[in-house]
Amino acid sequence: MRASVDLSILSLWLRFCDKLMGSSEFSFGNIYFSYSQGLVLRATDGCLHGWTKVGECEPFDGEIAIPLRLLKGFLVGESGQFLSLTLMTDEIVLSSGNETLRMRLTGKREKQVPVEHEPVAKSDLLNFNRSLDFATSPLEEGDFALFGSFKGELLMFASTRSMICLTRLVGEAMKPFVFSFPYMSARHIVKALEVYAKNVQLSIGLGEALLIRSGDFTLQLCGEQTSFDPRIGDFLQEGEAYVVPRNFQRFVSKAAWLMPRESTVRIECAKNAMRFFGAYGTVLYKAILPFECPLRFEFEFSPHKLRSALARMSGKLSIGVGDGFVKIQDSAGRAVVVKKL
Repeated sequence: MRASVDLSILSLWLRFCDKLMGSSEFSFGNIYFSYSQGLVLRATDGCLHGWTKVGECEPFDGEIAIPLRLLKGFLVGESGQFLSLTLMTDEIVLSSGNETLRMRLTGKREKQVPVEHEPVAKSDLLNFNRSLDFATSPLEEGDFALFGSFKGELLMFASTRSMICLTRLVGEAMKPFVFSFPYMSARHIVKALEVYAKNVQLSIGLGEALLIRSGDFTLQLCGEQTSFDPRIGDFLQEGEAYVVPRNFQRFVSKAAWLMPRESTVRIECAKNAMRFFGAYGTVLYKAILPFECPLRFEFEFSPHKLRSALARMSGKLSIGVGDGFVKIQDSAGRAVVVKKL
């Protein structure tokens, strides 16, 4: 098998794959070449898989594993325009300009392909990625986020011990579904799509995994079909809300700087003011924010998690109170929900 790949195209997709893989275990440090109407590149973090066509080539069977680190090192400072690949029985030869890299193959792998699926939704890349970035912003390793439809709307949803992040997506829900997926792979998608840096239409499919397809790539995300929080309808309702003073974000950010990551801060709203209280060990943090609002409520939150969510929301925030919860929302419909004390 012989193939020639444009280095500018390959460079983009290697950076894309690097983000998909993240800081995975060493066993997932390979990228994989296979044939499907051309030379196809695949990368994985163990849960998330990504495929993209990078050039034309002669047909061959199976997959060829190459350490991403080795290929990136070979291409450092390379001024040529193309990378040539030659596959022989027991080795692969990479050449560019006056340099050649030979790697002995330990055996071909069976080619992996996307799972069978049915179309469930459509959206555009920038809207999808902004929503995914916001919903997963307060999560940590081991947490899960949800993507699905509710009464014909597309939603991203993620919950932690102290708060919920919820946002609507612009797009089309073709049939009801809710899919749960791990935080770490979601963050890898966010970073990879930032590298891609173009707004294109995405087709969403669902089978044993969630598939996200554009004209240039396919992403497959592990997880399971599930359901939204039973109170999702309450969280989405638009009730009476009041504009939050801009200093609210500054006070939350300051509390995050002053308090340990595992700490919480309490907010009380009464007598035309918001009062912040945080304490740990010998440290006590208090702040008063004037707030002309008839609402009366009290809640606790993680300042670190709320700061992460607020950093992805627009500057103009509003706050309202529901049955047992407080909702902070921006003009784009991104919302943080916290339990009322």
